Amino acid sequence: MLKQTTLLCIALGMLTSCASMDKSECLTADWRTIGFEDGAKGKNETAISEYRQDCAKHGVAPELTLYRQGHREGSERYCTRRNGFVVGKRGGGYQNSCAADLEAGFLVGYNDGKALHDLQRALSTANSALQKQHRLVSDLAQSITAKKELLVADGLVKDERLAILADIEALNIDLLDASQQLPLLEREVRRAEHALAQAEQNLSDYY
Repeated sequence: MLKQTTLLCIALGMLTSCASMDKSECLTADWRTIGFEDGAKGKNETAISEYRQDCAKHGVAPELTLYRQGHREGSERYCTRRNGFVVGKRGGGYQNSCAADLEAGFLVGYNDGKALHDLQRALSTANSALQKQHRLVSDLAQSITAKKELLVADGLVKDERLAILADIEALNIDLLDASQQLPLLEREVRRAEHALAQAEQNLSDYY
C-alpha cells in the first residue's frame, strides 16, 4: 500500500507532501524492507522520523532496529564508488545517507561524477551561446535584406529613404559586432569539448 501511495505521489509531483502511512500500513509495515529501500535510494536514515510521526497518530511505533538494519543493507548497495559516480554524473544530490565506513568511497565517485556533470553543462552552455549568436547573426542579415528591399520600393519620399538607409547602417554595425563574437564563442565550445574529453578519458575506469 505504501508503495502504491508513493507511486501515486510521484505521478502527481507531490512526493514530499503526500507520502505518508495510514494505520494499516503502520501495523503491517516490514521495517527492515522499508529501511532497505530507503538506504538503496540514498535516503538519509532520518527518514524514519517521518514514519514515526505518521504512525504515532495511530499509536504505532516503527521498529527502529529493523529499520536501521535494512537501511544499512540498502546503503551497502547505494554507497559504492561506482554508484556515487552515476549519481554525481546525472546531477543528483547527496543526502549524507552513507555510513562513515562507506562514505569515503561513495564520495570519490560522486565528486568525479559531479565534475563530469559540470563539464557537460559547461559544454551545453557554450553550445547554446554559440547557437544563439548564430541566430542573431542570421536575424540581423535577414533584417538588412528586408530593409534593402524596402529601400527600392516605389512611392518612398527622400526622408523615408534616408531613414531606411540609417536603419541599414545601424543593422550593419550590429551584424559586424555579432559576427565578431562567433570566433570567441567557437573557441569556448572547443575548450569545453577538450575539457570534457580529457575528463572522460581520465575517468574511463568508470565506464
